[in-house]
Amino acid sequence: MPLPVLAMMLCTFCIGTAESVIAGILPDIAQDVHVSLAAVGMLISAYAVAVVITGPFVTAATSGLCRRVLLPGMMGVFVLGNVVAALAPGFAWLITGRVVSAVVHSTLIAAFVATARDMAPADRKAVWGAKITLGIGLSSVAGVPVGTLIGDTFGWRATFWALAALSLAATALLVRCPPPQDRPTPNRRYEMSPGRRRLVLPLPLVLTALTITLGTAGAFTLYTYASPYLTRAAGFPSQAVTVLLFLYGAGGLAGNALGGRAADRSPQAAVPVTVGTVTAALLLLALPTTTRWTAAVAFCLLGTAYFATIPALNTRIVTAAGPSSPTMALTINNSAFCIGIALGSWLGGLLLVHGHTLRSVAAAGAALAAIAVLVALPTSIRRRHRLATAQPIP
Repeated sequence: MPLPVLAMMLCTFCIGTAESVIAGILPDIAQDVHVSLAAVGMLISAYAVAVVITGPFVTAATSGLCRRVLLPGMMGVFVLGNVVAALAPGFAWLITGRVVSAVVHSTLIAAFVATARDMAPADRKAVWGAKITLGIGLSSVAGVPVGTLIGDTFGWRATFWALAALSLAATALLVRCPPPQDRPTPNRRYEMSPGRRRLVLPLPLVLTALTITLGTAGAFTLYTYASPYLTRAAGFPSQAVTVLLFLYGAGGLAGNALGGRAADRSPQAAVPVTVGTVTAALLLLALPTTTRWTAAVAFCLLGTAYFATIPALNTRIVTAAGPSSPTMALTINNSAFCIGIALGSWLGGLLLVHGHTLRSVAAAGAALAAIAVLVALPTSIRRRHRLATAQPIP
């Protein structure tokens, strides 16, 4: 792996860890800053909201900067956010630190993926993009557990200090091994129209973003409540949950690589196949006849299939954007993923509050993922037809 790509993957690992590790140290934070668990949960929601709202605007504002300046500079902002969180004298400052980190989240990941794709050979762009998103998968398998362990052992502030230190080291490697010089391309298709004063997005991009939102929501409708599902619905002992979550993450690492290869070899089929596999895994988990071991296989398949969708959808949304900035397209892509996670978590909780079973939660997730497949199919068929007739794709 080229050193610039390794540096960007390590940066993505830090970003993914920072996003998710907060769930493991929430009780310690609540006790230390004297707020309720419900209130401290705002650290998660405030981060997600900041990512979704600010991402496209930050990307548009920085689109003219050279990547050799943009990437280390924005990583510096990310490090600053973690330092503010580590030093926070109270809850308000802690939220401020989280929001500062979140502001650059989408733009950084999008720029890393776009840079890796630009560096790649023509037939390996999705695979190289998948090397960057591998950092997110590794954060689930290693970053979050280690970050939680550090917080349990040395206090929650130590988790943020460790994140700041690792992010600073990754940034130093990025400065030492920068990506090739780029020629910034204006986001013409995303500029505000003076007459209409609104953001104009290509329809294929909108449909791809909708596919991402629905497919991600389907997976997270169940995954958010994976622990109770595995113990109550599937019948596993609580000790087995950690192992199964690890296997889910390991399957995700494999899926990330498989999804990249599939997107390079058959970009038309990659999205319907990967999201369709997510649907099939959720349907297996929803069946009342599913045995314990069938549930274990389906749960690991869900992790593999979900992470396989990421490089496939990255490729789809960059293609859908046409001549527009790939960084902006990938920023919208990341915002769609975040909206999907929030939507899935909300829907699963709503169903449980109203007395539905955990298998019903899995069924609802399967329904959302199936709708995502239906949304993706017309674009896939249209693209396949255009390639078959050798017409340029607009």
